Amino acid sequence: MKDLKSTPFTKDLMRNFKQLKESRAESVAEDLEILYKRKIEDLCHKIRSYDRDRENIILDLSPTSITSAAVVPSDFKPENFLRKDIEIGISRRSAVIELEIVVARYNELFGEYEDMASVNKWMNGEKPADESEVINENEKEA
Repeated sequence: MKDLKSTPFTKDLMRNFKQLKESRAESVAEDLEILYKRKIEDLCHKIRSYDRDRENIILDLSPTSITSAAVVPSDFKPENFLRKDIEIGISRRSAVIELEIVVARYNELFGEYEDMASVNKWMNGEKPADESEVINENEKEA
């Protein structure tokens, strides 16, 4: 964990509440930083879940057999697919907006978030590369 004495949030606490002891200010700042980090992690997980839901939506719309991914045309209801796809998209976008806000505020209060690379891939809509994509990229570089 970084030195919380030098974060903007801790400095503001100590400046605005002179009677607040330094150790108490650090404790408050640490608790708040942990909450922000958890929220960022939870939002990344939620976005990842929305991506999975979107990939698996076709399985939910094929009621003929739970073991078959094949969609029987007579069972497929395009309206349901569209509605569900839009719901997932809106929920995902809402989570991305919330993530952007929480990360921006974290950066203001505590300095740069340590794992911005992993957060950016979810904010930018990138999906983690699977092994074949990594192999293909490595072959291109070679």
